[in-house]
Amino acid sequence: MASPHDASLNSGPAARSERAGLGLALGGGFSRGFAHLGVLQVLEENHIPISCIAGTSVGSILGAAYASGAPLARIIATCRKIRFKDIARWRVSRLGLASNHRLGDLIEQVFESKRFEDLQIPMAVVATDLANGEPVVFTHGNLSEAIRASCAFPGLFEPVKIGTRCLADGGLVAQVPTRAARDLGAQHVIAVSVGLEDGHRGAPSNIFQVVSRAVSAAQKHQLEIWERHADLVLRPDVQSFAWDDFDRADEAIEAGAKAARRALPRIQKMLGPSEDAQAEFQARLEAEAQSYLWLAEASR
Repeated sequence: MASPHDASLNSGPAARSERAGLGLALGGGFSRGFAHLGVLQVLEENHIPISCIAGTSVGSILGAAYASGAPLARIIATCRKIRFKDIARWRVSRLGLASNHRLGDLIEQVFESKRFEDLQIPMAVVATDLANGEPVVFTHGNLSEAIRASCAFPGLFEPVKIGTRCLADGGLVAQVPTRAARDLGAQHVIAVSVGLEDGHRGAPSNIFQVVSRAVSAAQKHQLEIWERHADLVLRPDVQSFAWDDFDRADEAIEAGAKAARRALPRIQKMLGPSEDAQAEFQARLEAEAQSYLWLAEASR
């Protein structure tokens, strides 16, 4: 089994990316996470380069799928068809109500790469060590195991054992893994937060709503921590989505796309002058130099 990188979000860099572009930090939120695909769609359409991706929970699934080189259109087509039964199997135990082993099968079908080392874009996946409450950042080894651990929402899914560690959802310690993206070497980090609220109002009616609201309440006090490492935070309008609204994938994708389009001028500004603008500037400098040379020759 692959062992996690011996690092937390508060330790040294997990890896360093020399790629040009922006780092993405994709947060958790179950079906709301489909909004991440809309953000990726807008970045791709506008030729915005991505230097690295860090993901928590559903953000780790979609981020790693894209980083593996799988075409975005294929990822979106898969998400339109996916339902809870495709990633989980009910299996009541002392540690959870379901197993997410089926998520591993989905990864095998969709991803172009199965190990971190084979990804086209550097990737970090964040999980939580239940023994000490510390984040565990995966940047090497088996993708499927790391992602299953990052998606093991407490109370719903059984924790995932990797080596000697018992791991659960990364959102417990990094709702949006901006620090992990920064540690990958990202010069600028765009955070995409889709929230964890369950989309229902009033008193909770089942154990999942109880747990999710408790986690959401705790995460509100972490906002300052993860936002501190972001240059830009996108918050797609998905607050009306329930955690299992998988049949609303297109709505969530469009919400993500709208948020990215609104922020596009700021995103482009982060990248600095475009290659065309830089070439134009260089040509102008050369023309001015030639002009000065001509004047100097003419004045002799």
